[in-house]
Amino acid sequence: MPASSRPSLSRRPAARPALWSRGFMLACLANIMMFFNVHFLLSTVAGYTVARFAVGDSVGGAVASVFILGTLVSRVLAGPLIERFGSRPLLLIGFAAFVAAPLLYWASGSVLVLLLVRAVHGLTFGVSSSVIAGAAVNRLPVSRLSEGTSHYSSSTLIGVAAGPLIGLALAGSAAGAGVGGGFGPVAVIASAVSLFGLVTAWFMDVRPRQPEPGTASADSPAAGPPVTGSPADDTAATTTAAATAVPAAAPRPRWARYVEPGAAPTAIVASLYSLGYAGIVTFLATLAVDRGFGAVASLFFAVYAGTVLVSRLFTGRLMDRRGANVVMLPAFILFAAGLAAIAAADHVWVLLTAAVLVGLGYGQLLSAGQVISVTRVPREHAGMGASTYFLGIDLGMGVGPLLAGVLVQWWGTGGLFWVLAGFVLALLPVYWLLQGRQLHREDRR
Repeated sequence: MPASSRPSLSRRPAARPALWSRGFMLACLANIMMFFNVHFLLSTVAGYTVARFAVGDSVGGAVASVFILGTLVSRVLAGPLIERFGSRPLLLIGFAAFVAAPLLYWASGSVLVLLLVRAVHGLTFGVSSSVIAGAAVNRLPVSRLSEGTSHYSSSTLIGVAAGPLIGLALAGSAAGAGVGGGFGPVAVIASAVSLFGLVTAWFMDVRPRQPEPGTASADSPAAGPPVTGSPADDTAATTTAAATAVPAAAPRPRWARYVEPGAAPTAIVASLYSLGYAGIVTFLATLAVDRGFGAVASLFFAVYAGTVLVSRLFTGRLMDRRGANVVMLPAFILFAAGLAAIAAADHVWVLLTAAVLVGLGYGQLLSAGQVISVTRVPREHAGMGASTYFLGIDLGMGVGPLLAGVLVQWWGTGGLFWVLAGFVLALLPVYWLLQGRQLHREDRR
């Protein structure tokens, strides 16, 4: 049959592009293992430091927090490093460092050595997590980008929730084994999980998804499948005309090598609303003790994680259809309500209700913010967009405990959460001015 007489494929209903491709699933799996490792160790390394080296809690906290300092530095340098060395080598080096670092924690002979290892560990995490995020986004069809990014954010949450849960249980059961033996199982499990992550990373394709010539996007029926393989350097691939959510901008400023301009407004807002969650992480346990909630308060984070996982099953698809504002705007209000509920909690059920509100609020801010940060930049810069966004998150989580500590001294734990509730609510117009109104105008076109 002549080509001209064939039925036109363009007249058929377009098939919904697949979301869970092999490459996307590998990226989510690698992300779970990386974040599991980070929070598994974060929940145990301070106690290990205090017990092993007979130092104060402040030193143990410093060992835990120096990781964040290393992460902040590496997120700023992620763009130039990826440009210079390529994504794949940095990803493999990062996971190799994750295999070695826990064993080096265990073998460290002094706090100074432990601090150094911990800082280097943070450096490798910042770059590696940026590479994985870019690989995940580049495996997604454009028409399902928000939905896919939301699912990818859920993989982060799984690692963040599972790490402390298993780490604290393991550290508690091994506490009687002595200062060295108590941390041994933690170090071995962290290294084993990271080794599995290294194997997963080996099979990942980290290059931008390239449509065939003449196609407008990776969603097009004529577009070829994602390119597979293991390039030694993906720098050249980033110059190809990959499908993008926004048109490529004309000359980029020099500072764009370190911070992605399109993601900067979202990162600024993210650094501010993360102050609220930092207050929860730092002082929720203190509030629970003060009000006699006991160990039941530990359920807060389980309820929070469950709420986020369930809600993300539909919020990503909602953003694809109606834009990010439909999730972001209510999320500020829900997060503020959750913080107010914590401040007013006089019973465990009120605290657990607050966990649901925080999950619907902060949990969705995290996910929707990441969606904005990768859809407001050229698709080949998705990794940098995600890195810039998490730079803001890390900054808020790093500064938050210090500011919260000052507020607690003035107003107590209840007063702290009332202040944070008002602060998060006040961020709603800030978000609208920096990002929301522009997204609203574009959604109405």
